[in-house]
Amino acid sequence: MTEYKVVEGVSFDKDTPDAVIRVLLSNMKSRQRVRLFYGDPKTGRDYGEEFDIMGYIGKSAGQVKIPLLINNSRSIGGFPMITGIIVRITVDKWDVYRHPKYHCDVTVKGNEVYLNGKLHAVCKTNEKAKKLAAFFRGDSNVKG
Repeated sequence: MTEYKVVEGVSFDKDTPDAVIRVLLSNMKSRQRVRLFYGDPKTGRDYGEEFDIMGYIGKSAGQVKIPLLINNSRSIGGFPMITGIIVRITVDKWDVYRHPKYHCDVTVKGNEVYLNGKLHAVCKTNEKAKKLAAFFRGDSNVKG
């Protein structure tokens, strides 16, 4: 059976930091659009996730209410979050939570974008590669 941390009736992964729980619950109430950054909870290294990372915080129905990332304010369902591996949360590109060791290793070489030392994408232009790198760093919420 899965172990949870239950706070205000919402069940979080047992390894979820209390600061992440506070931010998620606060944003669940305020209905602000957030961006989640998933990564290694020990090292703080960002995994560089691109999909299902932006939206509103909601909770599931049923006996065990887990936090959901809801696409837009009109949506009624969403994606379950893996709250134990959240290393950064932003609202309007401002950090509202940041793992103490958070880092995102992204570099641009010509038209290529490297993420954590591995080739991640080859873009059509250097400008598009820079925009994608800015997205991964959290400087932009648009990939290009």
